[in-house]
Amino acid sequence: MADKRIVIALDTDSLSRHAIETAAGLAIALHAELAALFIEDTNLRRLAALPFAMEFGVASAHPRRLDIAALERAFGAQVRQLRRALQDASHGLPLGWTLDVVRGDLVAVVLDHTTMADMLVVGRSRRPGYGGGEPAGRGRAPVPPARHPVFVVYDGSESGVRALEAGQALERTAGVVVAITTQSPERFLALRRQAEAALAAHGQASAVYLRLTDITAVGAEAMRRRAGVVLLPAAGLAGAPRELKRLVEAIDCPVVLVR
Repeated sequence: MADKRIVIALDTDSLSRHAIETAAGLAIALHAELAALFIEDTNLRRLAALPFAMEFGVASAHPRRLDIAALERAFGAQVRQLRRALQDASHGLPLGWTLDVVRGDLVAVVLDHTTMADMLVVGRSRRPGYGGGEPAGRGRAPVPPARHPVFVVYDGSESGVRALEAGQALERTAGVVVAITTQSPERFLALRRQAEAALAAHGQASAVYLRLTDITAVGAEAMRRRAGVVLLPAAGLAGAPRELKRLVEAIDCPVVLVR
């Protein structure tokens, strides 16, 4: 039985394949259990209950009635797709997983689970053609995309150290970017030395270090550097749903909150 628990939260807008492979890669590397949550969006449910609710088909672009029955069928199809993806990611590998369906809002559910998991993985994408990592294939450990760096936010906390370690577990060839959020150059240098020591202790010879003024700058910098995954301490966002929502919606790669 695994002592650690990785939770992946997905909804109808989630970047499923990349997020699943990131979560599975972490779970395998850290010998953790993977718990997947599919979130049925309550806002969509309320919209579907309205008599005038319409949706547009992707292929036809023609409007059609959106109702609860159609939404239930869509949710069911997505859950089956997610189950198959989890089965493929774990086939022939030491990975135990579960899948539960809950109703709510993606960010709210994630924040509710911050004390129930060692790490939480969230994925959402709207960028055309940006599909994330390469398919792992059956019997091969899932990995993040080799051409995109791992982006880690470090704040000097124990969670920050664990975020660095998780970033090392995911990194392949594009390297690690360490973002330190502080307005003080002196504190930046002190935290950089701590991060360098933590990475060196686990065999990471080098990394790119950035000083960002605050957490709101993380999304733009991660996008600019085409990050494959962003890891950051959960404590800094535990009581900040708006900041987490902005971050998740701004970034086209999985976000990992580390407790």
